[in-house]
Amino acid sequence: MFLVRRVCRTERVNAWKVANLLTKICNAYEENGRDKATIYIGGAGTPAAEITVCAEWTQETIAANRMPNVPSAVKENAPKLMELIQSYDIEFFEIATEDKIEERG
Repeated sequence: MFLVRRVCRTERVNAWKVANLLTKICNAYEENGRDKATIYIGGAGTPAAEITVCAEWTQETIAANRMPNVPSAVKENAPKLMELIQSYDIEFFEIATEDKIEERG
């Protein structure tokens, strides 16, 4: 199991607009079966070094997302998102389940 996080760095004035677009993008993938994402904002109303808007979800495996599998809502909203952000990073974390800890620990 993996935790995947998309991190958008933006300006304070755009934080909620970015959160709205990330929600639309994530909802489109969820309609295709991906786990529910949590969208959250750092720095707009909480202490932080920069303003970030993140989408975070879990998935069983990590595989390339082929263009034919990209929902139309993503193709529509991703360009709008890119206009509002300075960077768009992806982070992958392997979840340390009890089984994995026992197996590898």
